[in-house]
Amino acid sequence: MVSWDDFPVLTKEDDSYTHLPFSGWFLMMGWAAGPVHTRRRPGTLNDILPSRDILSGEDEEWLYQMVNEYLALAGIPPVPRGYAWFLARPAGITSDEALWRRLNEVIDEVGGLPHFDGPAYVTGAYPVIAEAVRRLY
Repeated sequence: MVSWDDFPVLTKEDDSYTHLPFSGWFLMMGWAAGPVHTRRRPGTLNDILPSRDILSGEDEEWLYQMVNEYLALAGIPPVPRGYAWFLARPAGITSDEALWRRLNEVIDEVGGLPHFDGPAYVTGAYPVIAEAVRRLY
């Protein structure tokens, strides 16, 4: 079984990768893309989040708890602390915006996301995201 530890470390800046915002939604995409298309780079949440405020240990704990609860609903193990995550851009996609636009198009082609809220949304969304990511590459 794949674990987050199987994802290679990005050792230098590489503009062929798009930074994954720290959220359960985007980390689901990274997990679906797997170690072949997803990389990690050491960094704290203070390094990778766009906020100008410094997170306390309590804030960081809460954020990891929320993200990992979201991932658990999709059957994905907890994301390890201390990394920023990056998704490879497929051939022909040259910007972050183009990647997200194309991924949304493929999600629609797969059949779209569920039309309900709560935990069932995540459970239903992950198979759609996984298939969209598979088709993307």
